[in-house]
Amino acid sequence: MLKYILEPVGKLLKLKSGIEKNPGKWTGQSVTPESIQLTVDGLNKVDKEADDAQNAAITKLSEARSVAAAAELEADSIINLAIGLEKGSPEKLSNDYGINVKKSSTPKSIPSTSHLVTLKDDVDGEGIIASTNVDPDASMYEWQRGSSTDASKTDVIPEMKLFKVTKKTTFVDDDVVKGVRYFYRVRATNTAGAGAWSEAVSRVQ
Repeated sequence: MLKYILEPVGKLLKLKSGIEKNPGKWTGQSVTPESIQLTVDGLNKVDKEADDAQNAAITKLSEARSVAAAAELEADSIINLAIGLEKGSPEKLSNDYGINVKKSSTPKSIPSTSHLVTLKDDVDGEGIIASTNVDPDASMYEWQRGSSTDASKTDVIPEMKLFKVTKKTTFVDDDVVKGVRYFYRVRATNTAGAGAWSEAVSRVQ
């Protein structure tokens, strides 16, 4: 649940509980447990819609990367074909096709660097900074995040969902709730494919 939705939901549910425990003092008031629950239900609905939209956006970014990678491979294949068809005419390759044969390109390998994730609190105490080591073959880094229902357990890995796709090896996750244990893992990707996922690392703020 989004932090800025979780906090008012928690307040409202506590207030609802208080009213339910003292019904006589709230008789005739415009506020009722039912009206509070309606507000909570509305917040939960908005939260789910926002979560679905975020997941859809992240999925689309990942799909876009895959489509772009396939297009780049197609372009490389056409370049190789053009070089074969126009062999002996480097100026034609350059002028007509925009191919500079002087620059030889080595196909990228699938990222193979072992990744380690480090977590620490943001400087203002609000949010978690997640970092990993640089992969020389990486074009992008895919991060997954999951949250545990039991903050005391570090050995039970929750469901991990795609959380961020970025070129950077460090980012700040501001959408965290104090007392909740969050798990993160990362893998590097490029046009050749994706490397292995790192071990999941967790932190409670």
